[in-house]
Amino acid sequence: MEIESGKEIKFENVASFRMNMKESEIQKLVVEFINHLNKMGTKKSGPMITAIFGVEAISDEKMLDMEFLIPIDRKVELNAPYTFKRIFHLVNAVHTRYKGKPNDIQTAYDEITYFIQKNQMHQITVAYNVNVNDDKTQSSEVPIIDVYVGVNASCL
Repeated sequence: MEIESGKEIKFENVASFRMNMKESEIQKLVVEFINHLNKMGTKKSGPMITAIFGVEAISDEKMLDMEFLIPIDRKVELNAPYTFKRIFHLVNAVHTRYKGKPNDIQTAYDEITYFIQKNQMHQITVAYNVNVNDDKTQSSEVPIIDVYVGVNASCL
């Protein structure tokens, strides 16, 4: 896996959905989010982005503090639990491209963490996963996920 630093990603008009959810509920909640955006007449204008802010085990099931971000074609008013972000812009990030099953993405996280530590960088964001071919993963195509982690630009 090739790892690069100094990368950035930027999307405008981003619908966001973040909450604590059971691992077993994720698919259902994402479908509800997408259906809500479709009912508003919006069109997806970029890849889905995901981030996990925390994980805890409660009664034999994982609870995840997770965010889903979807770039859309225009500004909209969203009510809780959804929010609208005019701009999603991550700068000075470490990046790698992962190809494979989403459940095995931990290898990419481990390599980025090692790269950050080896180069004495300071991580300032969680990993953001940009699902490059999310429109095609319903077929037999292998998912491609770009992983970005923001690091402090200061040299201390």
